[in-house]
Amino acid sequence: MINIKIIEKLNPKIKSIIFILILILIGLIIGQIIGSLSGSYLIGEIEGHIPPPKYPLSTDQKNLIITGYTRIATILSIDITLLFGLIYIYISTYLKIGSRYLLGFVVFVGVFLLKSISNLVALTPLISEPIRAAPLVISPLFRGYYGPFASYFTIFEILAICILIYLSRE
Repeated sequence: MINIKIIEKLNPKIKSIIFILILILIGLIIGQIIGSLSGSYLIGEIEGHIPPPKYPLSTDQKNLIITGYTRIATILSIDITLLFGLIYIYISTYLKIGSRYLLGFVVFVGVFLLKSISNLVALTPLISEPIRAAPLVISPLFRGYYGPFASYFTIFEILAICILIYLSRE
């Protein structure tokens, strides 16, 4: 067990970096779990659709779908855990200070949190519907992103949240 006195003696900037890394690690783990548990469901949704796909999916295509889905779910999970961390910081600071300005931040971050959670929930139909319609588009869909730059915007959001967490913990 980590000695609490050692953690209390750490530089606040180091504590912020450790806090961010822990949240990212939790998001990575959750995203991988979601991807591995939902991958077979996603393939079942695509293949079990009536009428069935015109072209059956190859094993490589199925692996590409599951890998892309897991990648996107992981990015969104990291985003969600960082947003929960930011809300935790603002609420704990609000309880110490009592500023209504911080309540505004909590609501603001809460809206982003709802957006990210809804993106994660809507991920399965967003992926399965286009593949059902045109299975030959699988390769372009999962070569690093789903849709034009969709996950890149989330990565930029993650970087912005990390900066906010770092600055808010000072």
